[in-house]
Amino acid sequence: MLGPVASSSPDPDPASPDPSNPPASAAGDAAQRRSERRALLRDAAYEAERNTGERERTDEEARRGVIARLAIISLGTVVTIAGLAMLVLPGPGIVVVIAGLGILATEVAWAERLLAYAKRKANVDKITAQAPWVKPVSIVVAVIGVVVSIVYAVRWR
Repeated sequence: MLGPVASSSPDPDPASPDPSNPPASAAGDAAQRRSERRALLRDAAYEAERNTGERERTDEEARRGVIARLAIISLGTVVTIAGLAMLVLPGPGIVVVIAGLGILATEVAWAERLLAYAKRKANVDKITAQAPWVKPVSIVVAVIGVVVSIVYAVRWR
């Protein structure tokens, strides 16, 4: 007589988890870790906001400060990227880059250093150092242009 047939695969141990089917608690653990990490980052951001000079008395004031700072950084980033695009597309590229870096420089130190470099490269100091007669002449030409435009529009409608 033949004895019991031996199976080629051992019986799965009920205590060991199946790697292809993770238990439902693993997803819950990952969500819990993400939630704890968010809370830790939020607390760190509030503490950093409180230590930036002006002391916020409540978490709400600190949260508003963090949100305002993030909004300024986001706006500065968008303006800077638009300026970089305008370097190869039509538009006042370097002016917009400098404006974007100026916005960013109010919040981050590296943007302030990059702004100084961009101003040096754009020769801003040479451009702003004009002869004293240039500004009044420009104003007079602009006023004459506006007056001529109004007269033309009124007379030849």
